[in-house]
Amino acid sequence: MTTDDEGACNICCSKATQKCAGCQTVYYCSKEHQKKDWKMHKLLCTPARVKEDPEVGRYFEATRDIRAGDVVLKESALITGPSQVTPPVCLGCYQLLEEGKAVPCELCGWPFCSEACSKKVEHTPECYYTQQRGEKVNISTFGTPHPNYQCLTVLRCLYQRDHNPKLWAKLQALQSHCEERRCTEKWNHDKKMVVDFIWKFFKLEGKFSEEEIMKCCGILQINAHEVPLTEPEHVALYDRISMVEHSCRANCNKSFTSDGELLLVAGVPIKAGSHLSVCYTDPMWGTEGRRHHLADTWFFECHCERCSDVTEFGTNYSAVKCKKKDCKGYLLPPTFIVPILHKTLSPDPASRSLDDKLWRCARCRDQVSDAVIQQLLQDIGRELSVMPKGDADACEKFISHCSSYLYPSHYYITDVGLALAQMIGQDSELGLAGVMPDRLALKTQLCRKIADLMETLAPAETRSRGSVLFELHAAVAETGRREAMTDGPAVLLGYVTESRKILQQAACLLRHEPPELPEGRVLRQAKENLVQMDQLIQNLSNALPSPM
Repeated sequence: MTTDDEGACNICCSKATQKCAGCQTVYYCSKEHQKKDWKMHKLLCTPARVKEDPEVGRYFEATRDIRAGDVVLKESALITGPSQVTPPVCLGCYQLLEEGKAVPCELCGWPFCSEACSKKVEHTPECYYTQQRGEKVNISTFGTPHPNYQCLTVLRCLYQRDHNPKLWAKLQALQSHCEERRCTEKWNHDKKMVVDFIWKFFKLEGKFSEEEIMKCCGILQINAHEVPLTEPEHVALYDRISMVEHSCRANCNKSFTSDGELLLVAGVPIKAGSHLSVCYTDPMWGTEGRRHHLADTWFFECHCERCSDVTEFGTNYSAVKCKKKDCKGYLLPPTFIVPILHKTLSPDPASRSLDDKLWRCARCRDQVSDAVIQQLLQDIGRELSVMPKGDADACEKFISHCSSYLYPSHYYITDVGLALAQMIGQDSELGLAGVMPDRLALKTQLCRKIADLMETLAPAETRSRGSVLFELHAAVAETGRREAMTDGPAVLLGYVTESRKILQQAACLLRHEPPELPEGRVLRQAKENLVQMDQLIQNLSNALPSPM
C-alpha cells in the first residue's frame, strides 16, 4: 500500500517519495533513476493527468498550480492532411499549388510544390493506394476546390489500420459520434464524396467497409484541428489534446509551433485539481450562437458557467433594449439552457414552453416573446451581412443604428466595434498620424472596452486580446504625441509610459505565437516597439528638469 506521499519508482518499482516536479504524478526512489527515466518521461510530462467521469468522459485535471502563460501540453500530430474542401495543395507542405508550377510525384502523379515534398512520409498512403490502383492521378485544374482532395485525409487514417496498428488504435479511441451523425446532410455528403470515391477511384470497396470509412470521417469532424500555418489551412489530429474538455469561458488556449506541434497554454492561473478546458467554438459569439454551433458540430449541449448565466458575468452580451416608453432597461430570457438536440416536428408541451420563452426587462418587468426577439436579431444579422467590408463609416452607422435596439456590449455591436477599431489608421498613408482626433479617440475607447470585455468573457483567449491591446498601445502613444505638442514632454512621458505598459501586456499574451501567424508578426513588432519605447522613455526622463 502507498500513501498520497508515497508511490512506486517509475524505474525499479521500489517505494519512493520523490515526485516529478513537472507533473506531480510519477515517483522516483533517487535522482539517478529520475535522470535515467527523463528521456522517455519528458514526452509525457505535463502538469495534468487524465481522469474519467461518467458525464464528461475523459478529461485533464491539473496536478499542481499552473501559472498563466505556462505551456501545459505540447504534442505532435498523429495525422495531418488537406482540408476536406480545398483547391489542389502540395500534399507535403500543404501550400497552394499554381498551374504550371506543380511537380507530379513520379510514382503516383499527385502534384507537389517540389520533388522534395513528394518524398515526405505523409504522402505514403495516397501514393501507395494510387499505385495499387494502376493509374496515375492527373490534376489539371488549380485555384478552385477539387473533389479528389475530399477523401485524402480520411484515406491517410485508413492506411494506418494495416500499416501502423498502434496509431490506428489511437485514432479509433477518438470520438466519432457516428450514431448522432447518421442520416444528417453531412453524413450523406461524406458517403457520396468520400466513401464512394475511395471505393471507386482507388478501387478499395472490398478493402474498407462503409462503417470504417464513415468512422474516420467522424473522427476528423469531431477532433481535427485547423492548422493556420499554411495557406489554405490544413488539418491535423492530436491525441492528448482531444481529451481537454470544452468551456465557453475556458482556462486554456491552443496555439501551434512553426513545426505544427500543438501547444496547450494556460490562459489564466489554474489551481491544482481543476479541469483543463478550451473553447471549441468562437467565445465572442452570443450564447445562442455558441450553443447551436456546439450542438451541430460536436453533438452536445453546453451547460458551462457562462451559458448558465444569462447576463454572461454581468456583461449583458446578448441583451436587447426594452422598447417600453421611458424605460432604460434591457431584456434577457430566463435561461439560454434550452434543448437543442433531438427536437421533433411535434414537440411536447414542455418543449414548446421552452421554445416560446419570454424575454423580460430587468427594470420594468415588461415581457417580449422569443419570436419577436429572434426576428429582430435576424434582421440585424442580415444588415450586418450586407454591410460593405473595410468601410469605417458603415461600421459607425451600424453601431449607431443598432445601439437603439441592443445593449452597448451586445455581441453584434462588439463584433463591428472590433473591426472598426482595427480599421482606424489602416486607411491612411500616414497611419494613426493621419487619423482625425475624434476617430483616434474612438479607436482608443473601443480598444479599452473590448479588451476589458474579452478579459471578462474569455480570459484565456490571449491571441485576440493581445492583438487588441497592441492596437490600444498605438492609439495611446499617438494621443500622447499630439498632446505633447501643446503640453510639453512631461505629458508625452506619461502617455508613453502607459502605452509601454499596455504593449508589454500584449507581448506577454502573444509570447507563444509563431512568426507564421498574424499574431506572431504582431509579437515581433511589439518586441521592436518595446526597445524603441524604452529608449524614448529614457530620453524623455533625461530631458525633464530634476525635481527640487
